[in-house]
Amino acid sequence: KALVSLVLNDKGDERGINKETQERVKAKAKELNYTPNQYARGLRIGKTDTLGVIVPDISNVFYGKLCKAIEMKASEIGYDLIISNSYEDSEREIKLINNLLNKSIDGLILASSLENPSQLNFLKERNFPFVLLDRIFDDFQVDSVSVSNIEGAKQAISYLQTQGKNKIACLTISPVYISSIADRIKGYLEELDDTENACLIQIPHDNIDVGINKALKQIENQEFDAVFCVNNDLTKSLLKRIHQKKITTDYTIISFDDLEVFDFATPPVTAIAQPIDDIGERAIALLSNFISNRENHIPQKVILETGLIIR
Repeated sequence: KALVSLVLNDKGDERGINKETQERVKAKAKELNYTPNQYARGLRIGKTDTLGVIVPDISNVFYGKLCKAIEMKASEIGYDLIISNSYEDSEREIKLINNLLNKSIDGLILASSLENPSQLNFLKERNFPFVLLDRIFDDFQVDSVSVSNIEGAKQAISYLQTQGKNKIACLTISPVYISSIADRIKGYLEELDDTENACLIQIPHDNIDVGINKALKQIENQEFDAVFCVNNDLTKSLLKRIHQKKITTDYTIISFDDLEVFDFATPPVTAIAQPIDDIGERAIALLSNFISNRENHIPQKVILETGLIIR
């Protein structure tokens, strides 16, 4: 058993096992269609080389691209991923975390839908390696990677105002306690020259198209000259409704999150772009460091800059 184990774990040369013997072992393993049980191996050595990733909804292009960036970087350093969707359901999120822990993952990357970070204290108490992604808690001392959402929103509103737009509606999405959404709203309100013209229109995350239909009526009735969408799902739904109803728009649209399709959109969509690849790479770097230095780990908060793409 020991000899077979050493050969199949590529330690034959290291342990001085005869080359011919190694080839015989590998040939028999191939004949029997044998592959090592990595899960069992992980339980034995206490490391599965597997990371968990939980996002609200991977069908959102932002999270889809982010998971791809995370997976590519994780693969470079020898990790596989288990990706799960919480669908903005806090109870489901906690259940997913526990399921992943039961699978003996080595670490977790989490874009949380929780309102109260104390629900994650059980991870801190066991010193389990995890990184918050995109959505963070200011007073919760854990590793996190996010972007400058307030400054990005301010950049969007400042641009609109330099273009002579003074009546700017903000389409936001539930739940508004999510840090990225709350900060974008804050940036919108802080940058407006005339806060009396501020207008927040909240769209339910689980019924975006219906919410956008109602918002369109309000935008048209109040004659806004610009619309700021706090994420790409809202922007896509807004564009879809405009085309379906063949609406002639007199307002400028700006989106927090950029999509390739915006290059061809009518009306044109200016966007605040997030450095998705960098976000994914930094998250893996933080998590890998935590896994390697659990006893002496010091949490870091990484905040990356956004960019304005004018169309």
